[in-house]
Amino acid sequence: MFSPRSWILTSAAALAAGAALGSLTRLLEANASTGVRAAYLVLNEAWPWSALAFCVGLAGASRIASAALAAVSLAAAVAAYYAVDAHATWAGFLPATLAWGAVALVVGPFLGLAGNLARTRGLRGLPFRLMIPLLAVVETSARLRAEVSLQGSVGETAWTITRLAAVVACLALAAHTVLINRRHRSER
Repeated sequence: MFSPRSWILTSAAALAAGAALGSLTRLLEANASTGVRAAYLVLNEAWPWSALAFCVGLAGASRIASAALAAVSLAAAVAAYYAVDAHATWAGFLPATLAWGAVALVVGPFLGLAGNLARTRGLRGLPFRLMIPLLAVVETSARLRAEVSLQGSVGETAWTITRLAAVVACLALAAHTVLINRRHRSER
């Protein structure tokens, strides 16, 4: 049942999560320490931003709400990312915010809907549940091939660990789905 209070709280949480991701990513960019640099390299990829919209969709009350709030959370992340140091990069602030904001508003609903559909039990929901870890595997593999020479050992370590964690997540999600399916079949 629709509750205005829950809609407001959910919307506020989606905006806050987006603003937190965008701000944190931008703030980490300027830090030169190894651990913070590694965190920045991981957060400044497509998959964590996609995971934000996906998780907002996962928590959504309906498919429509999931799609809408996912787009809003990504747009908030983009706005926060560029607003953190807008004074330093004012010339690029508006074009970059508008361009990536448009991407967020186009891609966000699909990611939110995927998050909502990931709640589907069994094998039908598995492809949606695997979406973000598979995206992480693909993206980190591509970065390991193309960008290691630019980012050095920090990037190599961060992306290797991320890829390994994503592969483990894929295997765990698949195993969990198979075990749950077997349990449901044996209970029938």
